[in-house]
Amino acid sequence: MQLDALQVLKRIMAAHNINTMRVTPPFEGLENFDYGLRQALDPQFDWQGFGNLLLECVPENTLVFAEETFELHFAMFHVPDEENTVFLIGPWTTGPRSEEQKEWTLRMIGPEGAAAVQDYYNGVRIVQDNGFAATINAVVSMLFPAEEFQLVEQKEFLPLNFHPDMRYFNEPPFQQEIPVAMLEARYEMEGRILDAVSRGDADAAMAACHQMGRFTYGGRFTGSPYQVKNKMVIMNTLLRKAIERSKVHPYYIDKISARYSLQIENMAMEDERKLLYDMVREYCAYVRRYSLRDYSPVVQKVINHINLNLGSQLSLKSLASMCFISPSYLSNLFKQETGTTLIDYINTQRIGRAAQILSYTDKSVAAVAEQVGILDVNYFTKMFKKSMGTTPTQYRREHRKK
Repeated sequence: MQLDALQVLKRIMAAHNINTMRVTPPFEGLENFDYGLRQALDPQFDWQGFGNLLLECVPENTLVFAEETFELHFAMFHVPDEENTVFLIGPWTTGPRSEEQKEWTLRMIGPEGAAAVQDYYNGVRIVQDNGFAATINAVVSMLFPAEEFQLVEQKEFLPLNFHPDMRYFNEPPFQQEIPVAMLEARYEMEGRILDAVSRGDADAAMAACHQMGRFTYGGRFTGSPYQVKNKMVIMNTLLRKAIERSKVHPYYIDKISARYSLQIENMAMEDERKLLYDMVREYCAYVRRYSLRDYSPVVQKVINHINLNLGSQLSLKSLASMCFISPSYLSNLFKQETGTTLIDYINTQRIGRAAQILSYTDKSVAAVAEQVGILDVNYFTKMFKKSMGTTPTQYRREHRKK
């Protein structure tokens, strides 16, 4: 039960993009518990002492919710049956920093230091859901006997109290260290999204999107609808370039990019997250459907020509002539790389395109057949039924899109 509850807790926090860690001697990696804020502000910070203080100050059988000096929120509790181990959740924030906290930071470390701390906040997850803390409480309470479990909320919780060492605030590296670290983390997540999209891996892309969700953007990307749309336009461009690397033909890239450009232009600010996720998923789908990176340049050229000219008269001889090679060589090369014959591929693509047209238009079966390059409607009907298991008319009746 304890192991299951901890795993559930980890999964919930991962879904919210909130860090979790076990704090236990010798406290390796503890300096990253707040994304490196204390480490940047005080290079001489006593991490061993901090770790021991956490173990001492977190009561047994108790979940502690704590807000620290910089208004970062954490939750922590001793892990049952694990000696000297505190489970630490966080950091997260509940909204913009208070004016009092900003003024305190400005007094303590000056304008440049305060600006660096604000950049740090761009990488901390904002959680405004009132049920978030209740969820943590409900799961953690499963680890302890009901009659012994306690909940404590503390502001300025002793181990988290932190007053930066003034000796280090005039050092130039500090003024860049925090902003650079947050930018590096954000760009790493962005890179993961684009790499996953270029592979057509929607699950990995969406996981990276959720992790990217903990970052906020300063400057040109916050505030007005224009700024939010500008950020989405940039993401649309990056996704377009990502699938270009996968040898998706420019025709398809232009279609999806132009369609999302129009949606971005007409989007409401509250639609930003949903539209981003839709974009990422569909760009991944385009890679899975249209990527030709595993084929030779000759086969890439032939496949693109077929897909973009299904209404034309396509033959092995004409396609081979287009590539300046013999028909027999093209036939063997195409079968070797795709696992299907050239004629079968052409017919499959024609029937697939015909099925789309039947679903979305009221064109006659003869007109649809002609649009995909088959002039004999009877032959088209026979091919369609063999491939789809039903006649074109029946297919339209069952798959008509309204």
